[in-house]
Amino acid sequence: MTFVTASLAVAGLIAVVIPVLIHLLWRRRRAPIEWAAMRFLLEAYHRHRRRLWVEQLLLLLTRCCIPALLGLALARPALEQVVFPAADMSRVVYIVIDDGLAAGLMMGGGGTALDRHVAAARQIIRDLDAGDRVGLITAARPAATLLSPPSTDRAAVIELLESLRPSYSPTDLPGALEQVRSALRRLEADDARTLVCLLSEFRTGSAVLEDPVPVLVDGLTAPVDFLALPPAPTAVSNLQITDLEPARSLLIPDTVEESGRITVRLLRQGGEMERHLTHVRLSGDEQTSGEVEIVEWEPGQADASVNFFVPVAGRARREMQLTALIDDDPLQADNRRHMVLAVRRRLYIVAVDRPGFGFEPTLDRLTPGQWISRALQPSAASPIDITHVEPAVLNAGDLQIADVVILPRPDLLADAGWTALRRFVDDGGLLLISPADEAGNHRWVDHLRTDLALPWPVQREVRDYPEGMALADDPPSLGLLRHISGELAELIRPVLVYRLLPVEPPAAGQSFGPVPLRLRDGSPLLLVGSPAGRLPASAGDAASGTIGPSRGLVIYLATAPQLDWTNLPSKPLMVPLFHEMVRQGLSVIGGSQPIIVGDSAAPGVPAAYPAARSLIAPSGSPVGLDHSGRLTGSLGEPGLYQVVDGGMQEVGRVAVNIDPAGGRTAVQAAGAVKTWLGRSGPWKWLDSEDLGGILHRAESGSPLAGVLLVLLLAAVLLETVLARCFSHVPRAAAGGTAGGLTPTMGERSSMTSLRGTS
Repeated sequence: MTFVTASLAVAGLIAVVIPVLIHLLWRRRRAPIEWAAMRFLLEAYHRHRRRLWVEQLLLLLTRCCIPALLGLALARPALEQVVFPAADMSRVVYIVIDDGLAAGLMMGGGGTALDRHVAAARQIIRDLDAGDRVGLITAARPAATLLSPPSTDRAAVIELLESLRPSYSPTDLPGALEQVRSALRRLEADDARTLVCLLSEFRTGSAVLEDPVPVLVDGLTAPVDFLALPPAPTAVSNLQITDLEPARSLLIPDTVEESGRITVRLLRQGGEMERHLTHVRLSGDEQTSGEVEIVEWEPGQADASVNFFVPVAGRARREMQLTALIDDDPLQADNRRHMVLAVRRRLYIVAVDRPGFGFEPTLDRLTPGQWISRALQPSAASPIDITHVEPAVLNAGDLQIADVVILPRPDLLADAGWTALRRFVDDGGLLLISPADEAGNHRWVDHLRTDLALPWPVQREVRDYPEGMALADDPPSLGLLRHISGELAELIRPVLVYRLLPVEPPAAGQSFGPVPLRLRDGSPLLLVGSPAGRLPASAGDAASGTIGPSRGLVIYLATAPQLDWTNLPSKPLMVPLFHEMVRQGLSVIGGSQPIIVGDSAAPGVPAAYPAARSLIAPSGSPVGLDHSGRLTGSLGEPGLYQVVDGGMQEVGRVAVNIDPAGGRTAVQAAGAVKTWLGRSGPWKWLDSEDLGGILHRAESGSPLAGVLLVLLLAAVLLETVLARCFSHVPRAAAGGTAGGLTPTMGERSSMTSLRGTS
C-alpha cells in the first residue's frame, strides 16, 4: 500500500494511543471502605468481572480505531494490486530508452549511461514469457519507434538494443512520449496488458522540466502501467564548448584589420568545480596553424572564454574552416566545435546616384553619394570597388555581382528599380538608404512599405532643427556598431543634425527593429531591418505573396550625409560609421545560421549556395537538400559538411554542431521529475534491484480513501451504540442498582435483611 500523504497516516496511527491514555489516566483510584453489605457486592462483582472486562476492551478498541481510520483516510492510500495475467493473455512492453547526448556520459564504474539503460532493458526482456511482445522507442531527437509492431523475438530485440550508441543530438523525451501515445492508440483493439518502461537519468540536458509533455492516458480503455527509472542521484562534472564566436563572419584580407578575433566560450557544471586547468586548441585549414590557450578555473567558476587571433592577410580561399577542441572529460561529444568564415578579397558596391561630371566640386557642394564614396573608398588601395548607376535605369543586371547597394537618391528610382532592389535584398544583399537632399516631397518612402515590406513609418515631410540636434550620448554597445562601441561616445559628441526625415514612433507593443543611433529627442537616426519574407522566384510559382525569410538587410539613415542636413560628413564619425555599416552588415548577413545535429533543415544554405543539392557528412554519408532548406534526412553527426551541387561538385562548406544544452549533466530532484512526468500519466518509479519482477507485479493503485471513510463512520456509530449498551450508570426508571449490577433473588433478600437491621 502506498500513501499520497504518508505523514497523515503516521499521525493517525500515533493518535491510537490517545484513548488508551485517557482510559489509564482517568481511572478512579479510591481507598476501600469496609461496610456491612460489602461482602454481597463483592460476590456480585466477581461473578460479572469477566463480562465487564470484555465490554471495556471492545469499547477501547473501537475508540482506538476511530483516529487510526481518520488518519489513514486523509493520507489517501492506494493498494498495490498484484497482476496475474490469464494464461491466454499476452503482454506488451514498450521500452523507451534515452540515447541522447547526455546518455554518452561516462560513469564512475565504467561504461556510459546508455550502457546502463541497455543493461536494464536487457534484464526486463529476458524475464518475459514466451508470448510477450516488446516495442522499442529511442528518445534522441528526432525520437523514433525502432520496433513496431512489438516483437516476440527477444534475441532480435536485445541485438537491436546492443547496437545503440549515444547520439550527438539532445534527448527529446516529449517527442518520445508522443511516440508512446501513437503506439498505445494502435494497440486499442488489442486486449493485451501494456507496460511502458522509461529508462533515463533525467539530467538537465535530457529532461527540460519546462517543456510540455503529451497526455498518454486520455481515451485509453485497456490497462496500461507507466514505470520509469528514478533520476540519477550523482552529479558528474562536465566541461563543454558552448560557442565559437567570430568578431566578424566576413573577413577581408589586406585591410587595416589584418587578423580575425575568435572567442571560444566554455561552460562547466555538475560535480565539484575545483581549481582546474583546461587546454583549448584552435585549428583550421592548411593556412591556419593550431594554437593552444590555457584556462585557469577558480573554485566554483562556471564559465570562461578565451580569445584567438587568426591571420587573414594574403588569404586566397573564400572560406576559413576552424575547429576548437578542449581536453577529454566524462562527456566528450561536446568538447569540439566547428565554424566556417567567409573570406572576400574585395567588396563590390553599386551607388545608385546621378554620376558627377567635370571637376571635383568643393566640399560644400558634394552630394550625399559623393560623401559616402569618399568615406568608403578613401584611396585607390582600398579593397572596395564602387560603381555608379543611374537610378532611373536600374535593373537586376546591374546588381548581379554587387555586395552592397547605396541609395542616396531614392526619389529618382523607377518601380522596376524598387523590384530589383527587393530581389537583391532577398538574395542576401545589403541596401543602404538615405533621404534625397534635393527632393521636396519624399513620396518615395511609400516604397519602403510596399516594395521592401519594412515596418518603418517614415514621414514624407522633413523635420528641421535650426540650431542642430545632437545625438544621444548612450548608444548601445552591441549590434551593428559594436566594434567601435568603445570610441562611439567620443565620435558622436560633435555631430549635429539640422534636417531629418523622421520615423513615427511605433504603436504600443510594437517595434521596428534595432536602432543603433538616436537623436537626443529620441528620434531614430539609424534603423536596421529585413523585408517581411521573400518574394516568389517567378510569377508562375504556386506560392502567393512572400515565401520564406529574406536573407538580406536594409539600413536606413534618416538624414542625408550632406552639409545642409548634418555636419556628419566633416566629422571623424563619418568614415568608421559607413565602414561598420558595410562590413558588419555583410557579416550579419553572411553569418551562418546555426545548424544543429538532429535538425531536419539547413537554414541559410540554399540562399548562400543556390546550386546546393545535398550535404556530405564528415563520414561521407550524403543528406539531400531542397530549395527551401529542408533535408531528406536528419544531420546525425557534428563536423564540417561539404555542400555539393547536382554533379556532386563542392560549392562550399557549412559547420554542423551539437546543441550544448543537451550535454548538461546536473541532476534533478526526483519529486520535480515525477511531477513533470505526472502531467502525461500515473508514472511509478522502477526498482533498479528487481527490474524483472515488474512483469509479474505491475503497480496499479486502487484508491482506498472512500472505503476507509465508510469504515470510519461505522466505527463512530458502533462506539455510540457500545457506549450506550455498556453504560452502568443508575437508571431509576429501570429500577437498576448502583454500579449497574442487578442482584439475584437471594442477594435481594440478604440486602433487605441488612436494610431492616440497620
